[in-house]
Amino acid sequence: MYTNWELVLAIIGTAAGLLASLRWFIKDIDNIVNRPALKISHSLDIKNWKFLDTGETRKFITLEVANKKRHTAQRCVAIAEIVKQPSGVTHLQKTYPLHWAGVPYSWLSTGAEAVDIGIESRRLDVAFTTPNDRDTAWIAMPFALSAPGQVRQAALPKGEYVLKIQVSCSNGKGDSKLLKVLSPTDWQDLSAEQI
Repeated sequence: MYTNWELVLAIIGTAAGLLASLRWFIKDIDNIVNRPALKISHSLDIKNWKFLDTGETRKFITLEVANKKRHTAQRCVAIAEIVKQPSGVTHLQKTYPLHWAGVPYSWLSTGAEAVDIGIESRRLDVAFTTPNDRDTAWIAMPFALSAPGQVRQAALPKGEYVLKIQVSCSNGKGDSKLLKVLSPTDWQDLSAEQI
């Protein structure tokens, strides 16, 4: 009995090629279906946080950001855009990078720090007040967190503001929410609500 090895090898090569193509097709479908999708929570968290290293207490407005899909959302950043502000208040810039809780910052931090978001959500700092500046709230950009009284471009003088909070990642879909932030006359009265 004679075996046509060329035909056998051609059949094996074709089958291997089809299996590899099928594997890549399934992987592409998985990447499309499970592509990261960030979601900003519907609830705001407004409370005092005490810094362990300095003993200082600040009041923060924070949001939880979750990834609703299986694949990790990579290089996630968040910005706040001032949509509406009290008359007579001007800002040097319109958008501000926001701080992810747990990420170190310093007065050298001027941009957005990127984080990865997997199955656990991340807390996003939006705005804060301090007892030292009783009638001013601050956008929670890293630079302002390190020296709030010295970063005037992040100041929110007393009044009502509308901020558009936007989160994005390099490999998936982002999200945005509108917040109404009330910068108070007393730092303990900081408040906000989703619009």
